[in-house]
Amino acid sequence: MKLFIGFVPLAFLWLASCNRSEKPKEAETKDTGSTFRTDTVQLRNFEEELQFTGQVSFDQKKVDKVFPIVSGNVLEVKADLGAYVKKGQVLATLQSGDISDFLKDQNTAKANFDIAKRNADNVEQLYKTKFSSENDLVNARKQLEIASSELERSNQVLKLYGGTGSGKQPIFTVKAPENGYVVEKNVNADMQIRSDNSDALFTISDLTDVWVLVNIYEPDIQAVKQGAQVNITTLAYPDKVFTGSISNISQVIDNDSKVLQARVVLPNPGGLLKPDMFCNVKLHIEKPEKLLAVNPISVIFSKDSYFVIKEVKAGEYKTVPVEILKNTSKFMYVKGALQHGDKVVTEGALMLFSELTNN
Repeated sequence: MKLFIGFVPLAFLWLASCNRSEKPKEAETKDTGSTFRTDTVQLRNFEEELQFTGQVSFDQKKVDKVFPIVSGNVLEVKADLGAYVKKGQVLATLQSGDISDFLKDQNTAKANFDIAKRNADNVEQLYKTKFSSENDLVNARKQLEIASSELERSNQVLKLYGGTGSGKQPIFTVKAPENGYVVEKNVNADMQIRSDNSDALFTISDLTDVWVLVNIYEPDIQAVKQGAQVNITTLAYPDKVFTGSISNISQVIDNDSKVLQARVVLPNPGGLLKPDMFCNVKLHIEKPEKLLAVNPISVIFSKDSYFVIKEVKAGEYKTVPVEILKNTSKFMYVKGALQHGDKVVTEGALMLFSELTNN
């Protein structure tokens, strides 16, 4: 009986012990090892991010424009838009009445030269046999010199205006003045061209440098300064960022679009950037205000709130609610139980957040 009585308290003690060893509520932190990437919380000056649209253009200081210098009908166009051409290459041919006049002048000058040459030769022979005076010889040579000069002038005019010089077909040839790409083309076969046309037939640029023309609306004009660095992306290369600085800001607002244009000059190795490409342009402006900044991919949105995963120590993490104060593509500026130098999880943050909040 005593054994039994003695056993009862022991049983109660054993049951109480079992109750006390019941699994406690898990802490907010979870030891997951060190398989997650982290980034450092920074206390930094707030950077305002302005975004603009833009367009790639050829460098207008490094172009050659080819204007029509004769009137006529376009027979053939031998260079398409975007084609690479070499200096002296024929771009187009025209049948021109102006060339007919130049050919006529050349033929007349050549006939006069031939006559003057024969006359000078005859007078020289007569002078040698004493049948002509020295004065006749001097005059004949003078006439030959004049005819020669006129023939040379007509040849140079024909050459200058791109004539064939064949004396048969009044053809004007348009040639490339330098190596480069045809970035503008305003001519097609069978077009009638006038020499007083103000539009260039072709515009040629080497595209080693290009311009990005940035559209700035009036509310942002004060924030944009010459020399400011910008990041530029294109639809063609969405993962590639082109970095440049604003080299010029126009002083005139376009009357139709109501934008002010700023210019960024970019090197263009490999010719990736093409004229008329659409661009997105981002300008970061540093403000004196200091805020806590985190990598945007470290911020998690859940149940109408924002969180980051803070690394308490190696392999131990906890969720920290934060308030988003400012947001840019580079940083999220936040307010919460964080301080400069803390580590927050970036890659794997969503999976870790799910583990921490489900247990």
